[in-house]
Amino acid sequence: MLKVERQNAILQEIRTHNKVHSSKLSQLLNVSEDTIRRDLRELAGNGHIKKVHGGAMANPNSPESFRKQKISQQAEREIIAEKAASLFQSGQVILMEGESTNLLLVDYIPDDMTLTIFTNSLRLATKLFNYQNIETVLLGGKISHKYPMTLGIDVINALGEIHADLFFTEIDSIHEDIGITDGDRENAYTKKAMFRSSSQVIAMCLSNEIGTIQPFKVESVSQIHMIITEESPDHHQLNRFSNKGVQIL
Repeated sequence: MLKVERQNAILQEIRTHNKVHSSKLSQLLNVSEDTIRRDLRELAGNGHIKKVHGGAMANPNSPESFRKQKISQQAEREIIAEKAASLFQSGQVILMEGESTNLLLVDYIPDDMTLTIFTNSLRLATKLFNYQNIETVLLGGKISHKYPMTLGIDVINALGEIHADLFFTEIDSIHEDIGITDGDRENAYTKKAMFRSSSQVIAMCLSNEIGTIQPFKVESVSQIHMIITEESPDHHQLNRFSNKGVQIL
């Protein structure tokens, strides 16, 4: 097997499982662990993955990961979006961040429903422009080089002047003890400010993100009012959160 074929196989394993161990890759690809470690160092150096002790995991900050995140697991995200749409009531002030599930969620807003939506997502604000009964407010600030959204102190200051009824947040990692974490420090700070600016926090996540941890803390589970996944509310993975008083939809 050529090196490029081997590294493509490694990337595919990481896309499928999110995290892989060097020993397992060595057995799977029938090469030495030293060879696997060299491949992982090279892939990490190019920003494709993130090296961790004993193996590697997906790099949530790579442009490739962001593009794949938007198009992957479309059916599951549609289920989450349809569930979340049941929480809308006319006259609400809504806060939204994230550009995968929330872009689907706005498709479920009834045409005659009046809402005010604050967002730091450039794509979401552009899409909402066509909704005549929705007042859209784009939170101004520094535009991220990694994602098409605004982040930083200007966004955080603007959030201090509003109080939303509901905050729909897309989360990549949630753990019953550690809480919500993020792979980008500035994004984590901005999300934390959004938590403080909302009466209720609606955390939307795919079930394979439950139990995962990233470097930067956003908030504890106690600050979440509801979790929405593509699974049924009685799914065994969600019991650990309902036992802490979090509603499951």
